[in-house]
Amino acid sequence: MTVYSGKVVPMDYEAVTSQRLLDAILDGDTKTASDYISDPLVDVNFVGAVSLKTRRSEVVLRDESASDVRVEYEEFKTDVTALFLAVNFGNVTLVKSLLVTSLSFRF
Repeated sequence: MTVYSGKVVPMDYEAVTSQRLLDAILDGDTKTASDYISDPLVDVNFVGAVSLKTRRSEVVLRDESASDVRVEYEEFKTDVTALFLAVNFGNVTLVKSLLVTSLSFRF
C-alpha cells in the first residue's frame, strides 16, 4: 500500500517491481537488475510488455552497378520474461542469477 495525498492506495508491488526488472535489463543496468532479482517479492518469471528494436538488412542487387544494402529498424511491443531479455542481450551474469532464483522458488 502507498500513501498518496493522505489516502492509502493499494499498489501491486510485485507486478510493478517485476516490470522494473524488465526495464532495467532492457536499459542494460545490471546493478539495478541484480537488486531487483534479490528482492524476494519480485517474480523473476513475470511476463511483461517491452518495446524491442530489431534491425533488418536487405541486399538490393543491381545488374551493372554496385549493390546496395538497405538497413531498416523496426520497433515492436511484445511480452517477454526477464530471462528472455537477459539471454537476448548476452548478459551471462543476469542469466545465471535468474536461473538460480527461478530454481530456488520451485523447491
